[in-house]
Amino acid sequence: MRFSAFFTLVICLFLSFSANPDNRVRPSITEATVYRSGAKLTSVANVRVPAGNSEVIFENLSPYFNPNSLQVRIKGRAALLSAVFQMKTPGAAPENPRAQTIRDSIVLLNDEAYRIQQAVELIKTERQALNGKIQQVGQGTQGSNTITMSVNELRELLTYYRTRLAELNETELQTNIRQRKLNELRQKLEEDLVRLQPNVANQTGEIVLKLDATDAGSIEIACTYLITQAYWTPLYDLRSDGLEKPLKLMYRASVINQSGFDWKGVKLFLSSAMPLSNNDRPVLSPLFVDFRPVAYPGVARQMATEQAVNLYQLQNAKEVLDDAAASQPVSALVEDEFLATFELTKPQDIQADGQANIVLVDQLDIPAQYEYHTVPKLDAGVFLLAKVTDYGKYNLLPGPANIFYQDTYVGQTSLNPNVTTDTMLLSLGRDEQIVVKRTQPKDFKERRRLFSKTVRENYAYDITVKNNKTIPISLSILDQVPVSKREEIKVELEEKSGAAYDEESGKLQWEITIPPGQNKRLRFSYSIEYPKDKAVQQGRG
Repeated sequence: MRFSAFFTLVICLFLSFSANPDNRVRPSITEATVYRSGAKLTSVANVRVPAGNSEVIFENLSPYFNPNSLQVRIKGRAALLSAVFQMKTPGAAPENPRAQTIRDSIVLLNDEAYRIQQAVELIKTERQALNGKIQQVGQGTQGSNTITMSVNELRELLTYYRTRLAELNETELQTNIRQRKLNELRQKLEEDLVRLQPNVANQTGEIVLKLDATDAGSIEIACTYLITQAYWTPLYDLRSDGLEKPLKLMYRASVINQSGFDWKGVKLFLSSAMPLSNNDRPVLSPLFVDFRPVAYPGVARQMATEQAVNLYQLQNAKEVLDDAAASQPVSALVEDEFLATFELTKPQDIQADGQANIVLVDQLDIPAQYEYHTVPKLDAGVFLLAKVTDYGKYNLLPGPANIFYQDTYVGQTSLNPNVTTDTMLLSLGRDEQIVVKRTQPKDFKERRRLFSKTVRENYAYDITVKNNKTIPISLSILDQVPVSKREEIKVELEEKSGAAYDEESGKLQWEITIPPGQNKRLRFSYSIEYPKDKAVQQGRG
């Protein structure tokens, strides 16, 4: 009877233990949404659970986990009771069988290195002995006796020394080569040995899931969470095959994964959102102005009283303003006009080595209007610009762009869609077939007195453009005249050759069309009048 009761107790304990197994699984990362900072991962595993309460542990996860972001989805007849993220330090693991083989190989290499070192020492000793003998022959004496030898004997001795030294040098060279190769092999084996060592230092993350299943069976568990050590940046290739063809844009992304775990065959999304950034709304506190306190005798006490009253009033005003602000509806996230998510059609392998993983996001044909642009005062080059309208629909982000014109790499530029204008300008580089020169004619400057009180200086500049292309071009030319900061200094534009003139900035802009093979000359001139007893200078304000 006692044995039957003990057996029943053992069975109950066994069933109780089976109902709460430590079911540890390593899920597969099936989906990754990479943000400009951080990433959202989805880890999935199929697990068999018993009826009733049980525990499943998703292990071997990235330690750069945001616990507040965890979401769990279960497919099957089970309910989630709780899900907790925690850190785990790996314990000692069985050693890889190759480790001992590598250690034995390193021992053999060390023995060979010792033999090579001994051979090098013997070579050095023999070389020193030969050099000593040669010096004795040169001295012609050995102790108190004079060494005599014929010319032939001397020739044979020197030939032997020369031959033997050459042999020693060649032997030493080959020995050094063997030693270098041996050291390289030993270093590689030592690195392999380190990689095979059990990881007992690096922490990993794990999710402890408590479940309640209506009956035993298999269920699918998907955990979605954010990690911090991942991001992506845009890369572009801009290609133009001619002025009458659309602009071709190849949209790439550099994906960086430093989470500690590779993503193999994942469905990859790229998002311009930044969910890990601070989402607290900014609150603007009142800014007040008051007289600066001055400690005059007899009024210090009165000023102190006034300051105390002012301080009390400021505090009351701040509380009223804060209460008013707090009563307004607040959105947790600020919507970005350029917010976009890209879904890559093919599964991707993203290595966790911290190196750039380049993936293709999209290829676009973008209608563009082309125009040439030059500022000859600053640069004699003529730049081809592509004007893109309605660019918001392309979901572009700021980033570097490689420029190709008719299959020729012309340089790199920065693509910045975060502009407030309706048109985005893309620089496609210089066109060497258009030549611009800005010169001062011989009579470029004239200085004379007016009414014996003022001085007037006259300036003139010529801009010459030559179109060496076989097609007409439209060219925008920018230059400037100085702007006066004082009433006593008067600046007058006298000639502008049809340029649009902005008096506030002094900017001159020409929009011209030049037929193929022809040139065009523009001239602008201006005068500066100022008091004769003053000196003026032109410069940046």
